Parts: sequence; C-alpha cells; structure tokens
Amino acid sequence: MRATRTLLLAGVLLSPLAAYLESAPSLVAQEPTFENVTEAVGLGGGDFVAWADFDRDGDIDLVTGGRLFENDGAGRFTALDGFSASSGVWGDYDNDGLLDFYATSGTGQLLKNLGNRQFKKTRIPENPHRMSRAAAWADADNDGWVDLFVTNYETWPTRAFPDLFYWNSGQGSFAEPVPHPRGKQWRGRGVNWSDFDNDGDQDFYISNYRLMPNQLWVNDGRGNFSEQAEQRGVMGTNDGGQESASGETPAYQYSGHTIGSCFGDINNDGHIDLIAVNFAHPPAFQDRTMVLINSGPPHYRFKNINENDQAGIQYQESYAKGALGDYDNDGDLDLFITTVYPNDDGTLFENDGSGKFTDVGDQAGVRGNDGYGVAWVDFDNDGDLDLSTAGALMRNRGNRNSWLKVRAIGDGPSNHSAIGSRVTITAGNKSYVREIQAGNSGNQNPFVTHFGLASHTGPIEVAVRFPSGLQVIKTVNPNESVTIHETEAN
Repeated sequence: MRATRTLLLAGVLLSPLAAYLESAPSLVAQEPTFENVTEAVGLGGGDFVAWADFDRDGDIDLVTGGRLFENDGAGRFTALDGFSASSGVWGDYDNDGLLDFYATSGTGQLLKNLGNRQFKKTRIPENPHRMSRAAAWADADNDGWVDLFVTNYETWPTRAFPDLFYWNSGQGSFAEPVPHPRGKQWRGRGVNWSDFDNDGDQDFYISNYRLMPNQLWVNDGRGNFSEQAEQRGVMGTNDGGQESASGETPAYQYSGHTIGSCFGDINNDGHIDLIAVNFAHPPAFQDRTMVLINSGPPHYRFKNINENDQAGIQYQESYAKGALGDYDNDGDLDLFITTVYPNDDGTLFENDGSGKFTDVGDQAGVRGNDGYGVAWVDFDNDGDLDLSTAGALMRNRGNRNSWLKVRAIGDGPSNHSAIGSRVTITAGNKSYVREIQAGNSGNQNPFVTHFGLASHTGPIEVAVRFPSGLQVIKTVNPNESVTIHETEAN
C-alpha cells in the first residue's frame, strides 16, 4: 500500500502521492521514459503523421488519419471541422507566412491556409498516377519559392510509376509536373531533402522498394540534378541477382526494399549522415538497415557501419520508417524505427554519440508501436521530445538535461518557412548541427529544430544559415525556444 503521510520539503507541504514519489526515488527511476497519452489528449487512429504549427500560436498541430488536430497549448487536441486530407506535408508554397498542406492521396490536393483556421483547395496540376506514398518540399533552385517532389509507387506486380517534380514558378503557382528521372520508373516509397555536401543547395534521396537501387540526386545549385547514389555509397549493396528490364524500369541488381530514410548528423562531426531503413526478407542479399556515415569533405561519401548489426540495429524483417530525435537531451540523435509485420516490434535505439545504437524500447516503454507513421515532436512544449508513432502519442516524462529549440523565419530572400536552413549551435566545446526539413519519407517533424545539451548550462552560440546564404549568429541561453529571422543578418 502506498504511503499516506505528507512530507514538508523546502517549506512546501506535499500531497500523499508527491510525498511517496519523493521518498522512493528508486521506484521513480524505474518508470518507463514514455507514457501513452493518445486518448487522454483527444487523439486516436491514423498512421502517417505531419506536425506543424499551422495557426502560428506557438504549439504544434497534427494531421493524421485524414484529419487536422489543433493543439490548444495545454496538451489537448481537437479535430478541425472542414479539413479533410490524407497523409501529406506542410510548407508555405506562396510565402505568405501561413503553412499550407499538400495531401498525397489520389491525384494530390493542395490546401491553401487562409488564416483563422480556414483552408481552400487551390490549383496544382494533378498527379495522374494516383500512387503517391510520400512528398517533400524544398527550394531546389534557390529562387525563394519551395518546390515539391512527389514519389509514386506501384500496382503490384506489373507496373511502376514515375516520380514527379513540381516546380514552383513563383507567386504560388506550379507548372505541370516533370517525370523524374525522365524515361525511368522505380517504385518510390520515400523522399528526403538534405544539403548533405554542405554546399548551400538541396539534394534529395529516394527510397525505392522491390529490391531496387536507391537514388541520391545531387544539386548543382541551380536545380539541375545528377544521380550519384552508387559513387557516394548510398545506393544499396547491389550484390543479389538481376531483375530484367520491364517497361520503363531498367534492369537492376537486387539490393534492398527501402521504405523510409532519414538524414541527420548522428555522430556529431558536423556532417549529415543517412539512415536507410530496409524491409528485408531472410535471404542475405537483401539489404538490412544501413547506418551510413558521411565522410565529409572533400568527397562526402558514405560508409555503412551497420554491417552484421555492428551499429546495433539488429535484424527484423519488416522495418518500415525511421525518425531521428534526441529524446534524452544528451546531445546526440536517437532513432525510432517502425515495423509492419505482427511478429515484429517497432522500437527505440539510443545513440552512444558515435552512431552506435542500443535497443532501449522495453525500458523506454515504446516497443511494439507498429505502422508507417513516426515523428518526434515536443507537443507539450516542456523541452523534451515526445514520440508520435503508428496512431499513438507517447509523452516523454522528461529528464534533467538542458535543451534548446530554434525556429527560423525566412523573411528575406529565402522561402518563408526557411526550409533548407542549416542550424549550428556551439555549447561550450561541443557543436551540433540540424537542418530544417519538410518531409521525412511520408511523415513530417515540426519546423522547430531541437537540441539536447546534456549538462551544459552556459551561453550558447546559434548560427542559422538560410538558403539565401545569409547567416544570423546570436548568443542565447539554455532551456529556451528562440526565433531567428533572416532579416537579422548583417
């Protein structure tokens, strides 16, 4: 039976429950890191997730299961009437300061944010293939307007469909989509943008299924792309048998069934690394999940350190989507991977700071959340990242480490959402890098970059490099949410 006495600590009379917790710290330490608050906060159902502060009130809202849930700032959500959209991605396509939403289902749908919780369908050329599983925004040609890349998947077993590039022609209009690459059709399930080579423009990675090679499209700075996955080490192992050409799908060597991928600096060396999450049947030639470490300059090539599970991502057959976030605020990016087979379990992998991971799903209380939806979000604004996965919202109980959140506003030459910005902070003798991305293989993390600072308590230097090349540097304190405007650049 729990203690019923009260305690007086620092002049404060504690309730019986609080007194019990204060007198039993060892039991408190055994509590799982996360608790399922899905129903308690008014959510339920859904799969893919897209988080963003659409109403600019300072808290993060959610699209899932075809509905938009508004966060009231106290940690509860209410479905917004009149909004109906499937999985998709937020981005301010017309630079009016309001986040709009592209829904991927069917022929695609662009919902313009009018403010005051109102949306209007606006014209965007149709996706005639109706087979999209993911989309992502980025300013591909650095003209200040975000462009849209939409992957297309398949009708099993016979047909693949081309991915589509939607170029924003300025003033919020789009030309007819361009099949990309021309004359080739793969079976795309995810797209992620990143400036992995740190040259100031946005490159993108396509996660392809059916043992197809993945693609890394490298930008020349003007929106012209060359495919360099093999030479950069991120195509897949390419060591299986060969599939014959079929229609516009070229012949290819078997590698992996990649469903989702995610970019992030997982070893804190200042270079953006890549996790390729592979669904893999038992035959050894099918690629397992890859932890791809970026060499940095001059070549920016990647090396997989998870061969034979050496980076700690052990084999499960039905891995699907991954998301990187520093859940324990210790300064490195941890990884959650979902699964989709009932005998497999989505789980959390804790990073040791070098890109080596340990499965902590059981002790964290998050093992078994399966599906395609996954994102990290501080939905209750308490400074630690909560986990949104497979229709569940898992609240982080917190820790004693410091943190910093940075939001960038492109109110100069860059796109208003500051998509593609690179945020670097220096805390003492350590530096950390994050990117502002809009889309993670069908899911979306918020536009706010989150940094764990471990035990650091002193001043922090924040540097934001906007897509325009303009940079803002300022000094801030830990445990704050800061907003940096492009117009602050000298």
